[in-house]
Amino acid sequence: MGQSGKAFRLVSGSSVLAGCLMLTACSAQGVSSDTAELRNMWRANLVPKSSPALMVSAFDRFCAQGPRDDATLRAAGYVALPKRSPGARAYVIDDRRPAVAVSDGMCVVQAESRTGQTARFQNYVAATYPGARPIDPASLGRNIEQAWSLPTDPPSLIATERTVSLGWYRYALIFFRPEAT
Repeated sequence: MGQSGKAFRLVSGSSVLAGCLMLTACSAQGVSSDTAELRNMWRANLVPKSSPALMVSAFDRFCAQGPRDDATLRAAGYVALPKRSPGARAYVIDDRRPAVAVSDGMCVVQAESRTGQTARFQNYVAATYPGARPIDPASLGRNIEQAWSLPTDPPSLIATERTVSLGWYRYALIFFRPEAT
């Protein structure tokens, strides 16, 4: 290899050493693990373009089946966002799974709109809740596209919502228990 091979090894070795020294000089004191993970997260993954299958799967697991709690979401790899809406907490993950928000009476799964999401959710509702009764979405809010009343005890609602943010459309699946709020 000659001189150039030795010089290359010395340069790469010194680069590694310099990198290690820089790492020991920096400290993450005062930064929580959630904050560190959120700061390194791709911004597009805060509300990603989830496939229809991922959206419905997350809705079924975290909203329909439950439990809707911090431990369950964290065990699945989600990290809580620091800001809380009144009574609600949002969770995100640095991959293509949808964002999830939970409160005592509601659970929402949200992602960027993609083809097939609406049909996949309609099929899920029909298969999972055969007694679900379609209701007029206009009475629930201007962005609600579809809604169903579930014959559960206590009664619950499932709805879909489509919103726009900075020119991108978002699709949300909502599970709501009115008396729990």
